[in-house]
Amino acid sequence: MSEIDLNQVDGALHRSITLLRRTYSDNPTGGGGWYHMLERPPPGATATAVALLAFHAAGERPHRLADALTFLKARQLKSDDLRIDGGWWTNTSGEKPVVEATAWVVRCLATLRCSLHPGSPDLARAVEWLRQNHDTSGGWGSFLGCPPRTWLTCLAIRALVEAAPHDPAIEAGVEWLLDQRLFPTAWGAEPGNAAPRVAHTAMALTTLLKAGFDPRDEHLARRFDWLAEHIDTTSLDEVRNRVETTKVFLKTSDGSEIWRPPPLMHYALPVAATALLRHPRAQEPAVADRLAEAVNTIVAKQCDDGSWPNSHDMNLTLWGVWPCVELLAATREIRLARPGDQVVWLEGAVVVRQAAWREASFEKIARPLLARRPRLHPIRWARRHWAWVVLVASGLAGGTGLLLELIDAKDLALGLLVPGVLLVIQTVMQRRQS
Repeated sequence: MSEIDLNQVDGALHRSITLLRRTYSDNPTGGGGWYHMLERPPPGATATAVALLAFHAAGERPHRLADALTFLKARQLKSDDLRIDGGWWTNTSGEKPVVEATAWVVRCLATLRCSLHPGSPDLARAVEWLRQNHDTSGGWGSFLGCPPRTWLTCLAIRALVEAAPHDPAIEAGVEWLLDQRLFPTAWGAEPGNAAPRVAHTAMALTTLLKAGFDPRDEHLARRFDWLAEHIDTTSLDEVRNRVETTKVFLKTSDGSEIWRPPPLMHYALPVAATALLRHPRAQEPAVADRLAEAVNTIVAKQCDDGSWPNSHDMNLTLWGVWPCVELLAATREIRLARPGDQVVWLEGAVVVRQAAWREASFEKIARPLLARRPRLHPIRWARRHWAWVVLVASGLAGGTGLLLELIDAKDLALGLLVPGVLLVIQTVMQRRQS
């Protein structure tokens, strides 16, 4: 039987939102926001956008929204070069505008409907930046000229789905993700021979669903099954896929130069569980058990300050908070009833009878919830109540001796004195322990 305690989920969300409120920092030149290492200012564009999305996902009013938009507006690049104009850079990208930052900001502005806010950045120019840096293959790298990568392609598609849902670039990106020659089994970090990964497969599945795909589509159903089979519900991250790094050879007028894109930190478990919420067979025990295990692990492993353990270094990282907040918020909105199901409202409970169980009795459905009378184990009971056993045995033996005139009443009373004292001592000890 699968069980998720939404009271614990709400508590975890509250702690994380409190952490984000505490780690906001002002920017020296105006506005403010967050950095991905939450306790180390100054703020960055990517982390500021992700933190605002976390507030929105949790159903909270975004903290210091006006100041955050002021900061993002000041960081948006202006240039006559359309491959630069409208984008955002990260604190580690050398002021190069990159998908790693721009896609998150676009998604944030569109999701929070900030385009009409007087202090908001220019969303139209940001969307145009994503178009201008779209690779001809259909995917996205950090910027035009970088090889496309799965995670960045998903980030760009998710951003465009929110900001420009009918943009042709979305369809091209979807076709790139679904190319069987690039990803024959499941998705890895890069197309080709890269090993399939849980985090990337989950990210791609969630992206395709946001782009309008049905989870029962044959292209997705097999990948969902692969994900459910390979997810490790005991670990927050994925072995050999904690941090995604690569290097890019850029062509320049002097030949080429090596550029290292910003590293990507992956918490595979919350990303995968978010995808499993939309598994076409999410109601079946095989999938529901995995999902419940994942959610319960995430709640149990949350730190007291609202963060999650960072296996990469000792910093509090937003990249651990965001995917967990996204999952926990989505867990509160699990869609339990599906077409063909029956919903029955009872006093103190709501029962969803799945289509295949409509004719089953409530007693059969509720059997796992009913309290079972524990079986009596004589040996276990005797060990726990050994003083009673000694007293009863002594009494039976003494009574038999008295009837056979082998002992008198005085001897019987003296014989029962020690077992009686032992019984009193055991009773007192058990009460103290309880």
